[in-house]
Amino acid sequence: MPPFEYKVIRSKRIASGATISVHPERGVTVRAPFWLPAFAIKKFVEEKSDWIMKHLSVRSPRPEEKKYEHGEKHLFFGREYPLNIIESDTPGRTRVEINEEILTASVYKGYVGPKRITELKDGMLRWYLETGILVITEKVNYYSEQIGVDYSRIDIKKVSSIWGSCSPDNKLCFNRKLIMAPHEIVNYVVIHEVCHMVHRNHSSHFWGLVAKFDPRYKEHRRWLHRNHLLLSI
Repeated sequence: MPPFEYKVIRSKRIASGATISVHPERGVTVRAPFWLPAFAIKKFVEEKSDWIMKHLSVRSPRPEEKKYEHGEKHLFFGREYPLNIIESDTPGRTRVEINEEILTASVYKGYVGPKRITELKDGMLRWYLETGILVITEKVNYYSEQIGVDYSRIDIKKVSSIWGSCSPDNKLCFNRKLIMAPHEIVNYVVIHEVCHMVHRNHSSHFWGLVAKFDPRYKEHRRWLHRNHLLLSI
């Protein structure tokens, strides 16, 4: 699933392949001949995702690059937590933990300058991935049971052009940036991919099943489209 919405317009007057346009108000539109199968259109859009994202980014403000300073705000499942940095006397990897209000990172006091920033960044990323996979797995387990399907594996990866995917053997993969998104947005992406274990397409039956578990899925798709640049990890 690409990290943006797109509309497909089919026409008998189009003799060759598909084309893509990006408009400030109308968003992404794909024009394709009536005979082109849906999977070919999807593949075409995925191949052009970087180009599309580049043009969409013009309309979205980019967040400032993180400096990993004391008091800096970091997103975790839609909520901002201030970073509390503690200096440790013991050399080793940076440890990160969270409580109800604060995100705390314990970094060796001997790390200074760029090394300190790298250690904090790497420690945060490890914590995000280790904690995020637990939360997302819990969501996948819940919706898989509700829908009556079984997955074979769950991965969280660094990908630029999709939020989630479901392979033919039911391996689920999610964009690690989702760890920054609100729970209802993550729920939508999880539901989307779990439903693909029932319907391997984007037919009306597929969207009907998605709507059964997320009646506001269109709103959640729009949120991803408008806010994807805020989710940087």
